Amino acid sequence: MTRKDYLNLIWNPYPPMPPDAQVAGRIYKIERDGDLLKLTLIRDNKIHKIEFASAPAYSEFLSEGDVVAIISATELVLLAPQKTSLPSRSYNKNLLQQWALYVQGLRDFFTQEGFLELKTPSLVPCPGTEPSLDVFATLLQVGSRKEKLYLPTSPELHLKKALALGAEKIFEIATCYRNGEITERHQPEFLMLEWYRAYDTLAAIKKDVENLVSFLAQRMNVPGPRKVRSYSIAELFQTYCGFTLRPETTKEELQALAEKIGVDVRSAESIDDYFFLIFMEKIESVLPSDELIFVEKYPPYQAALARLTEDGWGDRFEVYWQGLELANAFHELNDPAIQRLRSAEDLEKKKDLQKEVISLDEEFFQCLEAGMPPSGGIALGVERLFMALLGVGSISEVKVFPQA
Repeated sequence: MTRKDYLNLIWNPYPPMPPDAQVAGRIYKIERDGDLLKLTLIRDNKIHKIEFASAPAYSEFLSEGDVVAIISATELVLLAPQKTSLPSRSYNKNLLQQWALYVQGLRDFFTQEGFLELKTPSLVPCPGTEPSLDVFATLLQVGSRKEKLYLPTSPELHLKKALALGAEKIFEIATCYRNGEITERHQPEFLMLEWYRAYDTLAAIKKDVENLVSFLAQRMNVPGPRKVRSYSIAELFQTYCGFTLRPETTKEELQALAEKIGVDVRSAESIDDYFFLIFMEKIESVLPSDELIFVEKYPPYQAALARLTEDGWGDRFEVYWQGLELANAFHELNDPAIQRLRSAEDLEKKKDLQKEVISLDEEFFQCLEAGMPPSGGIALGVERLFMALLGVGSISEVKVFPQA
């Protein structure tokens, strides 16, 4: 008789879990020595070694990878045979337990700080207008109604609508989607933590970040940042590039700087490209990894959804730790005319980059027209902060089912 014969003719297919089972799990190793049978089972990251002085009936047809239950010293039940190999994925229970502790810690921090957790939609009319991002689209069909919707690249627009509706201290841990991004730091589907403080500025958001990182490091019993430092973009360009960056610095001046300091900018077209390539190679890559670093006051063309300061800089900051960009924060723009102008500019840039043309969320602009209070807000990569705290090298390690 073969194993195939046994499974087809004798085995009772896929029995329920026996109530009197002493132990159960997947067979990792089988050792046979005459009548002696030794099984090594793995269940819940634990190893169980079982020894039968006399091998149970039909145990000769067992194979490594089978799922079995041990009833007694003479009896076992085959619960599920391994008919093919498992997918090449890993289930790291210890890391997942740390992840669960971490996510609960995020919620605990904001709850104790008096924030309200919101849940915004995962099907939206506008996924966000950031020019460089590719999006996921779908079609809503209800009767004769057909509407193109998107998976959000960020929950930002709806959270800002909530600010206009009267919310003051809010946060969300939102699933976000960005097409075309699979690297050690990017997955098409990831978690974004965003929080906002209405009637407030970036100073409070900055303090939130410091307190949050410290809180999580203590909660998870891991080292926190050695120091906390803040630098303006202009200071960093002066220190690392020997260049005086001004709000009115031109594309041609950045191009000349790149050539002078040896940055390859052949792929650059816009002033944003030149800025990004210089910053990535000469500044971001050499920031001290053991310090929590705030990079503040960006050029106006990098202001995104931030206000401008009185001296012409974008009133925003980015946060770095352990070589990772963790978060983007903004003194939020709430002037509807300027917001519409910047959104239109974003859509033109998307068109120039041959990205999908999207529509704007008119309800968002209605909320701005109705009055959104001055606010501070931030978007933080949930997996990235976890990677920084635990020293995880790739975002795929945090997920059981990453996109490869």
